[in-house]
Amino acid sequence: MPTVITIVFLAVSVAYAMLIIRIRFGFKKIAQQPQHNGANLAVSAVVPFHNEEDTIQSTLESILSQQTNADFEVIAIDDHSTDGSHSVVSAMLAANPRLRLIEANDRGKKNALSEAIAAAQFNAIITADADCSYPQGWLDAMAATFSHEKCALLAAPVVLSPVSSWFQKFQFADFASLVGSGISAAGCGRPIMCNGANLMFDRLEYNKLTDPLNTKIASGDDVFLLHKMKAAGTKISFTAQPETIATTRPAPSVGAFLRQRMRWGGKATGYTDADSLIVAALVTLESVLLCIGIAALPLLWKPAIILYLTKLIADTLLLTAVCKQFGNRRLLWWMPVFEFVVALYTIVVAAAAVFGIGKKKWK
Repeated sequence: MPTVITIVFLAVSVAYAMLIIRIRFGFKKIAQQPQHNGANLAVSAVVPFHNEEDTIQSTLESILSQQTNADFEVIAIDDHSTDGSHSVVSAMLAANPRLRLIEANDRGKKNALSEAIAAAQFNAIITADADCSYPQGWLDAMAATFSHEKCALLAAPVVLSPVSSWFQKFQFADFASLVGSGISAAGCGRPIMCNGANLMFDRLEYNKLTDPLNTKIASGDDVFLLHKMKAAGTKISFTAQPETIATTRPAPSVGAFLRQRMRWGGKATGYTDADSLIVAALVTLESVLLCIGIAALPLLWKPAIILYLTKLIADTLLLTAVCKQFGNRRLLWWMPVFEFVVALYTIVVAAAAVFGIGKKKWK
């Protein structure tokens, strides 16, 4: 039995290392893409919000202040907020003729998105989150890349800021690894995930899809749209240029972080994309085996160490490239500790997916 267990540990170690090394080259391919500028493209930016009183104004201002040749509008859609979010946006209307405020008829982020997309003036749609900030030049860079690539969907990065405490540093590294993995897989020609806080797509292609956001599951509007466009054979592109990077705040507490990740995990039950299922299964299996190996010390100390070191080296190689592009390379010193924490919470997220926790609720 110990021999069989050792073989399993070694096989998973090799498979995981091969996966990460392969997609590492995919990230380099995306990161080295040239910057595109000057697209004269009309764009509708869609911003759904629900109880975002503290952040919605700064988000909208970062979009409305964009200096670009593109004609654009910003549609803020209120998903039944009960705080002062609606009043904050209403107060901005008079000074911002590009801004529109509408109220969602049905509840939930996906319904709000669907209604806003249908109400948009233009066919080039950008989705943004109400708790993010967008750098000057973002809209122009996104529109130029979208036009140059002639794609149906363009995904761009989101990173966390500010990062000062240990918990925030862990979140940055963890979130950057997810974003980097999505970009890397796309660079290998097999996109598996993206972030709806920084996503651009063609509404004409979107309208060809059946239930493009998968409204049966509360979260995952971005990933399900990506998967459906991928299945339809439309062109999907990614960018990692600095001008296209959006920022959002880390979760304020461990509880909020776990609830967020369980929401993300809850959508996995709706996956039909083979690449996504294989990657999710391998990452989860690797985390489960690592935790088993640690729990069974000293019996399994040799295979556990091999698995841990393989994961550490492979993940560090990927994060080195990601942090070079997004900043905070000093966080790599924390990788030996981060690996254990990620393995533990990955199991929690996997359990959430299996039992459907977080599947029914956006926030």
